[in-house]
Amino acid sequence: MQNGIVPHFTVVQPDGTPCFRIIGEKNPFTGKLALQDGKGTECARILRVGTPSLSYHTIWEAERKRAVLTRNLGAPKTPYRLYSIGWKFRGDCFSGNFDVVDRRGRTIMTHGLCWYAGQERVCVETFRGEEALCLCIAAVVDSTPRTPMVSPCMGVSR
Repeated sequence: MQNGIVPHFTVVQPDGTPCFRIIGEKNPFTGKLALQDGKGTECARILRVGTPSLSYHTIWEAERKRAVLTRNLGAPKTPYRLYSIGWKFRGDCFSGNFDVVDRRGRTIMTHGLCWYAGQERVCVETFRGEEALCLCIAAVVDSTPRTPMVSPCMGVSR
C-alpha cells in the first residue's frame, strides 16, 4: 500500500496475462478508483460518495463523465441502477450473474462467476467497444461482497 492506494482487482486475459488493474482508496464514505491498463496508464476513474450499502458512483473516461451508477442494497429488486447512458442491469447482481443491456435489449456486457486456475473468479465479456466503462461497472458491483471470500481477479474474454 502506498499513500493510501491499494489494489482492488486485477483483470487478466484468458491465458492469465494481466491487462488491467483497478486501484484506489479505501474509505468508508468516499472513494476513488482508477482503471489502469497494463502500462499503468489511467483509462477511467470511479468517484464514490456514500456508504458501501448506499452510494453514488460517477464513472469518468477521458475527462468525460460517462455514467452514474447508484447502489442501494436495501432495494432487493434493483440494488444497482445506471444513469446517463441508457443501459440497465438484467439478471441477479447479488449472485454475480448478470448482463448490462442497452435500450433495445442488446447485450453490452455479460458478467458471471467461473472457475479459473482452480479458483472462483469473475468473468466479464464486453461488446461494442465499451471495455473500460464495462470494467468500471463490474468493479463497482464486485466491490460488494457476495460471500465471505470474494475473488480479487476478474477475467476479460475478447
